[in-house]
Amino acid sequence: MIDQLLLAPQGFGFFQAVRLLDRWLGEGRGPGAGLERVQFRTSISLSFPASEIESLHAQWTSPEAVNLPSEVLQVDLTPACMGLLGVSGALPLFYTELLAQSELKGRDRSARTFLEVFSHRSVTLFYQAWRKHRLAIQYESDRQRAFAPQVLALAGLGLKGLRHRLGAQQGGVADEGLAYFAGALQQRTLPAMQLQKLLQRYLGMPVQVEPFVGRWYRVPEAGRTHLGATGGLGGGGVLGRTALVGERVWQRNLRMRLTLGPLESRRFQRFLPGGAGAQALSHWLGLLYGPSLEYEIRLLLRQDEVQPCTLRSDRAPHGGRLGWDTFMLSRPAQGDRDDVRYDIQAAA
Repeated sequence: MIDQLLLAPQGFGFFQAVRLLDRWLGEGRGPGAGLERVQFRTSISLSFPASEIESLHAQWTSPEAVNLPSEVLQVDLTPACMGLLGVSGALPLFYTELLAQSELKGRDRSARTFLEVFSHRSVTLFYQAWRKHRLAIQYESDRQRAFAPQVLALAGLGLKGLRHRLGAQQGGVADEGLAYFAGALQQRTLPAMQLQKLLQRYLGMPVQVEPFVGRWYRVPEAGRTHLGATGGLGGGGVLGRTALVGERVWQRNLRMRLTLGPLESRRFQRFLPGGAGAQALSHWLGLLYGPSLEYEIRLLLRQDEVQPCTLRSDRAPHGGRLGWDTFMLSRPAQGDRDDVRYDIQAAA
């Protein structure tokens, strides 16, 4: 891209060209570092501009150092779309004509050089203002300090103390992932369908969220109804109101089931308990819903990935774990396996 810019700068827009020069000459030092070696010149042409850039010339330390950013002395860029002189300049055309005649007859560039002191500064500030208010450019140049805090603030996670809390290096969720879903995270309650779409997008796999999964829950001894008892939670039961028969109750409002897959073997291993994928799920659930619900994970192993149990480690390097990926087969699998189910705790 830099080669094309140096050879044919007229094929680039002004802001695009300056952005490329800034990144190339800055060599990773941050936004604006490369502009120290860019000099904006003024145009004295009165012809109709064919593009936003009139000319671009690079000065090198030696002829052998072409296209090495560390060997660039200065880049002279003459914009045709702004400045003090020229057809798009801020000053009246009289000044452009006067300076053009002066350079043509007396070859004196002193007046033009003087005006370039002010023109260079104004064009530089104009580019910096353009860059400041474009999120895509901020993300490209300084995503951690400029872009990410602004987007995370929409989800209530913009403070420094809340950054990097979900342990992306240990299999958690990176701040970039949270920023991408900031619009969903700012909601007080997230519907199951939106959670399903969020996880599908983040994990890049089929996900099915099933809310209101029923389960039997044991009633504590103090909450049961006892005949002949008076007082307390279990005594004095009133039929149809407080009386409870039995030791357990069926409830559907405390549990959610997440079905992942069908998965190939490599991704299947990541979402087993303790895996990096399981940790990411735990962090997402903790962030979105907290410990108020129970979460059941159901993994589907793709049919062609189901392998019979074997003692040869070279054929099944991750196999042999009872209850997880051990299958006693006498013939090829007839469908996807959904044997693996486990409860996961939402990360705090």
